[in-house]
Amino acid sequence: MRLLLPAALALLAACDDDPVRQDPSPDVQVQDEGPRADVGPDEGVPPDEGVVADAAVDAHVPPPILDAPLAWVYANDPTTDEGELTQVALDRVTDPEGRLTSPSVQVFNCLNEEGGLTAMPDLGGFTIEVSLCHEVQTVRPDADGNYLSVRPPEDGSDPNDPFAEVMMYHHVNHVHDYFKGTHGFDDLDFPLPAIVNLQFKINPPLPLPGFMPGPDGWYAFPNAAFFPKESWNELAASFGLPGRDSDSIIFGQAGHDFAYDARVIYHEYTHAVVGTSRLQVPAAVDRYGLDGSSRAMNEGLADYFAGTLADGPAIGVFGIGELAPDQVRDMTDARRCPDDLFDEVHADGRIIGSTLWAVRQAIGAEITDRIVFRALEQFTEGTTHQIAAELILAEAEEEGAEIHGQVLEIFGNFGFIDCERSIPWARFRVEGSRDGLPHRVEGRNTVGIPGFGRGVPAYKQQHVDVPAGTLGVTLSWQPQAGSAGFIPGAGGAPQALDLLIRRGETIEVQPGREAAYVADERFTAELTGATQHLTLDASCLPADGGRLYTLFINPGNDPVNLLAFDVTVHAGFDEVPDDLVRCGDEPPAPDAGVEADAGAPADAGPADAGAP
Repeated sequence: MRLLLPAALALLAACDDDPVRQDPSPDVQVQDEGPRADVGPDEGVPPDEGVVADAAVDAHVPPPILDAPLAWVYANDPTTDEGELTQVALDRVTDPEGRLTSPSVQVFNCLNEEGGLTAMPDLGGFTIEVSLCHEVQTVRPDADGNYLSVRPPEDGSDPNDPFAEVMMYHHVNHVHDYFKGTHGFDDLDFPLPAIVNLQFKINPPLPLPGFMPGPDGWYAFPNAAFFPKESWNELAASFGLPGRDSDSIIFGQAGHDFAYDARVIYHEYTHAVVGTSRLQVPAAVDRYGLDGSSRAMNEGLADYFAGTLADGPAIGVFGIGELAPDQVRDMTDARRCPDDLFDEVHADGRIIGSTLWAVRQAIGAEITDRIVFRALEQFTEGTTHQIAAELILAEAEEEGAEIHGQVLEIFGNFGFIDCERSIPWARFRVEGSRDGLPHRVEGRNTVGIPGFGRGVPAYKQQHVDVPAGTLGVTLSWQPQAGSAGFIPGAGGAPQALDLLIRRGETIEVQPGREAAYVADERFTAELTGATQHLTLDASCLPADGGRLYTLFINPGNDPVNLLAFDVTVHAGFDEVPDDLVRCGDEPPAPDAGVEADAGAPADAGPADAGAP
């Protein structure tokens, strides 16, 4: 089968907590092969850190199966806990030999050895071998039935360490019991496969953006993900691998172990709770442009419930922080709509995450958790910020007028309700931006919504407040071809965008068989080097001063990342460039996709594009 390898690996690596830019999800065909005959109880590790206790390998003396066996874990993560372990009572295992399986989770260690799934995709006449690590349940109880001998290895980059299994087992059971016990959620009452220490190998090794093979040829996997079975089966079919009949969560090993971070585990499990029928639409359409808040809220809610369960607002202190400390998501860092929209799901998810954390601080965890989860149960694939806010406020009203009033005030302060998605034109450079992210405009190949044959609108508009008497305004921007995959900012040559303008009111997007816009003009600015610029004559500006709105339109197939913006307001004749453009001389061309402003159109409402 012919396969574009980077695209397939993008699906493999587009994971939820990658400090790079994405959202992923495969898992692997799980296998249970019993004890490993080739590994001794303490081979390669200190005596008190044995992989398998002596009693577990001695088939003649099986260890007891205890109701509440003891084990060591990080209550949070190695950084937050300052390296201190906590002794906990694990849930009783259901495996007769003590493997880490319960009614809620089945944990597998993905070992860097032969025996994992292998495929040989044909890359247009060039065949390679792609191998996943070998999924095995390695941990067994000690002779007394506890698991206290399993501790973190001295080398944190150990690709096969069993402590990751214990961390995963304890914390998945904990988060499962929270959702079931607190909210009555029982959809995940089955042994959810959970894989730790995931890595992969390619033979011959290939240079892959974002991945680096180690000296042994195994590629680090710097991520963690919830993997719906549908996503795995799509990826598996591309490689000719077998499908799966259940969802799973996977955690990578990349010089440090993502499974050592309890809140990352809770985050991924919350994605499983949200499931595949809610908050999955890549983008909807409303009057402002594309609305990506559905998947962004999927990320933000996963952050919120992870934080509330751990009683701490920072997500990924260890999992993300070991790779990119500035991308740890702290929900006490207020993010507001529209000021903090960056068109990337994890960044934009921080709006609902920080909003709900502020609500939690005001009215308490118990009530906040309850109203948010009850609202979540009513969400659909395409629920947007506005709809989510209305549902949460309705649940808050059930708690009384005072609670409703507090939540409404906080939602207003964070722009979580009635948000006009338009940000000011201002000097912007991606290198100095809040999360180091560009703004993004989808292309026809990535938008996933019909009706945009003449160009795809941006996720938000921009505006300039123009003083009366202004002679011209110069707008400039740096558009770079973006990737459809997982490397932020990656792409080729600059790719030009068109620009709509409207005086005094937001541009209105009208979805349909062919989308239209209520706007004054549409311009195609010349691309000079890596930059486009447009100088608008006074005829394009509000006559007596006021606000000018703009909306980027991408006429191409591929997405565009905006790496920089600039704006200059010209007040004197000597400041106005010679290449200014006038407005109103000619009507827009019939194929420009612009309608004359004839009053507000009928409310089209958000268009639910469906899951990809």
